[in-house]
Amino acid sequence: MTKANLIKQLNNKDFKDVPSLYKNIKSLESNKDILYNANIIIFQSSSINHNQRLVLLNKINNLSRKCGITFCIAHNLTLVIKLNRELGLQKNLVKDSHEVIDMWKTILDDPLGINGLIFSYTDLGLLFSDYNLNLLAIKYLDKANSLISECIENYNPFIKLNVAYAIVYGKIKNNKKSNIHYDKVIKIAESKNDLVTLIPVLTNTANDLIERKKYNQAKDRCQRAIEISKNNNDMIYRPYIYHSLGKIYLNLKKNNKSKKYLDKALKLFEKMDAVKMIPKVLYSIGEYLYKNNKYEEAIKTFNNVLLKNKSIKEYDLDIKTLKMISMIYKKIKDDKSFSLIINQLNKALEKSIKDKDRIFSDININALKYLSRENDFSLMEENNLKIKFDIETKKRKLTTEALVSFSEREFLKNITTKISRQNLSNNKIIKLCNERMMHTKNWDVFMKLFNDIHPDFNKYIINKSNSITESELRVCNLIKMNFSTIEITEILAITRRGVEQHRYRIKKKLKLKTDLTVFLQSI
Repeated sequence: MTKANLIKQLNNKDFKDVPSLYKNIKSLESNKDILYNANIIIFQSSSINHNQRLVLLNKINNLSRKCGITFCIAHNLTLVIKLNRELGLQKNLVKDSHEVIDMWKTILDDPLGINGLIFSYTDLGLLFSDYNLNLLAIKYLDKANSLISECIENYNPFIKLNVAYAIVYGKIKNNKKSNIHYDKVIKIAESKNDLVTLIPVLTNTANDLIERKKYNQAKDRCQRAIEISKNNNDMIYRPYIYHSLGKIYLNLKKNNKSKKYLDKALKLFEKMDAVKMIPKVLYSIGEYLYKNNKYEEAIKTFNNVLLKNKSIKEYDLDIKTLKMISMIYKKIKDDKSFSLIINQLNKALEKSIKDKDRIFSDININALKYLSRENDFSLMEENNLKIKFDIETKKRKLTTEALVSFSEREFLKNITTKISRQNLSNNKIIKLCNERMMHTKNWDVFMKLFNDIHPDFNKYIINKSNSITESELRVCNLIKMNFSTIEITEILAITRRGVEQHRYRIKKKLKLKTDLTVFLQSI
């Protein structure tokens, strides 16, 4: 597709709700720059709601595929995953996340390729944390962290990653580690005078303080966040801050202020069509009405929560809401309505249990599937207990056979060298060893199979450090294939100390500050 044709496509009626789009892309030189900036403009636009945003991003995805630009396809999918998570559309998110991770790995020579990979690992970690798979979440955040030093511009990945660490550690109630990561973000953002970055950090920490019932401290965080938001014309985070302030003032029994901020939050979320947040704000408004003895209005509001929540199916919110309604009916002594609500509550509890089992099972199956694939094999159940290996497993098996053959060759080579040095009459033994070596496969066989599985790996390592030796590259390949130190000593016919020395030199040449194994298995 020519540049002129692409610009024409982006200037049609489909994109009329984002008037700044054409203005900002018409002077760009390449299709890649045009599509990359179109993704960003649409994702950040405050003139459209999330559902419109999703439709337009999908149109950009189609254009990116027509142009055949992998970078723009990967960038687009990364943003769509974020948006789907925000909209509560969880289906296929684990699958899509791994798909985009694989895309980023093929374009690590692009200056922003590493950044994209870091963002995708981080988003996947947060996705697993949504389902309380927090140890798995930290595993993927650690993968992202191992790549930070690779970025030319690492400020944004550093911010995103540390916020994610803080969120996950907050969920497992490790407040000390959570605060350490938030403090890192605050410190670097303030040093760069990047006040907008502080808004979500201040809001997140305020919400943590609300849970710990430290309302005045939470209020101070929110007031600072709202000031920064107004000074920078931010509208994305504003409703979240208003919602937090509404909950704070409700707990401080400042009812008028509470209602004022909750109404503001609701209005902005409705404008954004943030369907995931609207019922949550309505629930807070229902709490306000209940605490002010406005029971009839409270029941109407809570019923509205149940209605809005139908499309999202957050059963925990349904349960909380039905409990509040039952408390009201009990208080006003409406036994008939109370009995009906209790029945609804029991059904909601049953649905919640089934849904959690289903989602937890689906997420775990997907997680295990891709964890297996990362080790170059995947297991499929056949006839209950029979396990068969897929094509990647067969490749690994062939690779292992090649390595055993290579190991044998190295062993025989060492033997012949030592015997020759002793000047003993062992010509027959040497001849037999040499003949055996002639029939063993060499490292080239392994390399062909390895490159079939990881076509861009060695190219990336060599580009990163052209002083890497052939022996060191072999160690990198084996670590990537998840071989242990003991296995590597056997394959390469060297000592454990020899492997450790190789690891030390590789880490030094690659200028890594993080764990070598995590890094190599992340790219």
